[in-house]
Amino acid sequence: MTGAQTEGRRYTMRTKWIGILMSFMLIFALAACSGSNGAGKGGQPANTSGNNQPGSGNGGGVDKPQSGSGSSTPKGEKKTVVFSTFWKDEKFAEAKKRYEALHPNIEIKLEYIDTDNEHVEADLEKFATTTNTAMLAGKGPDLLEMDKLPIDSYVKNGLLVDLETMIERDQEFKRGDYFTNILDNAKVGGGLYGMPLSFFLMGFAGDADAIAKAGVQVDDKSWSWADFAQIGNKLMKDGEFSNVIWTTPGSLLTMMVTDHYASFVDVKNKKASFDSAAFIAMMEQVKKMKEDGVIGEGRPYFFPTQINSAGDYVTTMQEYLSKNMHLYAKPHTKETTPGGYFRSYRTIGLNAKSDVKQEAWDFIKFMMSEEMAYSPLSAGFPINKNVYAKGLEELKKMGSVKGHEDGALKGAAVKVDEARIERLNGYVNGAIHPVAYQSDKIEEIVYQETLAFFSGQKSAEAVAKLIQNKATTYLNE
Repeated sequence: MTGAQTEGRRYTMRTKWIGILMSFMLIFALAACSGSNGAGKGGQPANTSGNNQPGSGNGGGVDKPQSGSGSSTPKGEKKTVVFSTFWKDEKFAEAKKRYEALHPNIEIKLEYIDTDNEHVEADLEKFATTTNTAMLAGKGPDLLEMDKLPIDSYVKNGLLVDLETMIERDQEFKRGDYFTNILDNAKVGGGLYGMPLSFFLMGFAGDADAIAKAGVQVDDKSWSWADFAQIGNKLMKDGEFSNVIWTTPGSLLTMMVTDHYASFVDVKNKKASFDSAAFIAMMEQVKKMKEDGVIGEGRPYFFPTQINSAGDYVTTMQEYLSKNMHLYAKPHTKETTPGGYFRSYRTIGLNAKSDVKQEAWDFIKFMMSEEMAYSPLSAGFPINKNVYAKGLEELKKMGSVKGHEDGALKGAAVKVDEARIERLNGYVNGAIHPVAYQSDKIEEIVYQETLAFFSGQKSAEAVAKLIQNKATTYLNE
């Protein structure tokens, strides 16, 4: 099984992992209290492929990077960069092959879990637990794919390099070659502790025909959740469908928190803000939308959706009940700047204890470059703007995209519409709000504790105080 095969058909997939992080979060508290930060070789995830000795060790802090490809490694000196991922990923295998051909003195050692559907949850828990233990012991791999690891906990414990320090000292890194709207906003605790090689778009798929028929206009470039509620009330009054958005109150509130994670969680300073007036107002707002019928599980005008690639965008907009579905940016809170939402994919972290920081950084840059092959049908919009542009040209030349065999299209081809592609460009360039993987534990706390509020058992203030206490405890473990 590969990550590209499994990673992201729809928005709800990540809920499979809620709760898995609970089983190993205690490791951070215990290890941090013990003061274990020794360095040395060893400490790899279980069931990894290939040699089981990761190539990380002493050397805390950030070495001063040099410009040039692999220039910190003396000619003839063989060095190994250990790269650990949960999924086997052919993209990383191809990157290893191409990079090693250009740098014969560097070995990229890939470690991953060979899993299947029956064992994936147990293997994920084992992978995360083993990796966390190794990292806290000052060991672990040099590079880690962070998509299935708690990056906020790693940042709290000083386990990763802030890649902005590598960028600032690298004269060859041209920030303008990349989607800076993603790079500038993919930070945790004020630093770029994970480099997103690609990203997904998070938004709403909306029935444009039904919305227009109800006489409603949507300006998704600037709408807030208050605007969404007003539009929802008008659609309920003048429209034909039973609900406005297909979700539950707990799921919607959790999504809103995850979308605005930095507004409620300060990872660096280990503080939460769930007892704030803004969060209480958000809870009340969601409850009111439920009472008004805006939220429900009947046929809606909007579905939460995740767009995985340009090719996926072409087919996804044709897989719902309406044939004229449009992508809409999700609303924002009144405290938040208008803009779209994204989720990082193939996010790479650099071990702060690695002995080969410069070599590892050079490999990260290589994976971001035009040296890597890209298909507009593969999972993830590339962080490199030139690679993305070339992919769009390839998509236009293809003329059509085959729908998913197991989806509503049953494998039928969908024509590539250039007008739709132009709209896609706006969403790709306008995505500024990260919907990050690191908030699983907070997400679970919010979802579970607000059930009592939405059922009428507790007040918003009481629930907010409880969430604040639990979130603060977690952040300071």
